[in-house]
Amino acid sequence: MSIGTWRCAVVNVTDFELGYRFWSAITGFEILGPEHGYHGWLGYLGTTDPPQHHLILIHADAAPIRTETPTHHDTNRVHIDITPTGGIDIAIPQILELGGTVKKQPSLYPRPGSYPDSEPVIDWAVMQDPFGNEFCLVDDLTEQQASAAIEAAKQGATTDRDYRAAAGLTHVGRAWTPYGLPGVTGHGDDIDHQGVRPGPSRGR
Repeated sequence: MSIGTWRCAVVNVTDFELGYRFWSAITGFEILGPEHGYHGWLGYLGTTDPPQHHLILIHADAAPIRTETPTHHDTNRVHIDITPTGGIDIAIPQILELGGTVKKQPSLYPRPGSYPDSEPVIDWAVMQDPFGNEFCLVDDLTEQQASAAIEAAKQGATTDRDYRAAAGLTHVGRAWTPYGLPGVTGHGDDIDHQGVRPGPSRGR
């Protein structure tokens, strides 16, 4: 028996209007309660039918409790994973338009050849909201996509762009491409191959 059950996630912000707009667009959750938040420092997003909050925004500058103000220079100790509706390359430009940023460009995990007994299972990127809070975009790969990336590696591919292109996840001529885009940090290859994501089972 578990000690408890999952309740919700909490994100620190410094602007309710911007926080509501960004996170409601990302998650599809509705704004619950007053737009200035309850007691000036607690904002809620969730569903009205059934009534349930799933995300709390804490206004760090107005909170009566000690809380950290988010920045773009610190790494979250806890973060949220989002599965994008239309794939990562569709989601990223939408997030950029909302004021978010890319911290780590899209890559497969594990990369082909990183672990002898493990094939790629996810496509993922690390994002930041307008306040610097990190969250990940995570999309499961199909067996066909994983096999295509592995075959590309056997044929000499060595970069995240090549692996993802082989898997059909990014295409030349698409309106947005993460690789070489001004203002986008990281290359994906700067993340430790031994890394960041648990490997053996498919999914997240």
